[in-house]
Order: sequence, then C-alpha cells, then structure tokens
Amino acid sequence: PWALVGAGAATAVDADLSTSTDWLALTGYCLLATLSLIVMEMYALRAPAAADARLNALRSWLEQHQERLIVTLSLLAGLWLTARSVYELVA
Repeated sequence: PWALVGAGAATAVDADLSTSTDWLALTGYCLLATLSLIVMEMYALRAPAAADARLNALRSWLEQHQERLIVTLSLLAGLWLTARSVYELVA
C-alpha cells in the first residue's frame, strides 16, 4: 500500500491546482478513494446486525484470498506505473 500512496501523492503534487475545476477534481478523487470506507460505515450505522454478518463474511473472504489479491493488485499497479513511466520517458 505504501507504493500506491506514494504514487498518489506524486500525482497530486504534480497536479496544477490553479483553477477551481482542478480542486474539484482532486476533491472528487479523494472522496472516491475513501468511498468504500464511507459506505461500510453508513451501512454499519443503518443496519448493524446485517452489516456485522456481511462485513465478517467479507473479512473472512479477504483473509482466504489475501495473498492472491496482493499479488494481482501489485502486479496491475506495477504494470500501470511502469507503462506510465516509459510513456513519459519516450514522450
């Protein structure tokens, strides 16, 4: 996760935030990045018993597939960052 945080921070630092549209886009990105946490919190507030059962099932599934998910997501992020870097070197 730290590599992804670094990539996101580098992108945000490179952003030209001179217009309100740029600030709105950055704010939208931050909200989208935290949307899953917001949804889980709202679900837990509205239906605690159902949320407990479903979130425990999700936790169990993630624990069973953790290694495969880490490898797959890291591979995809690495390929994307590599392709982006190669493109910037060539362009």
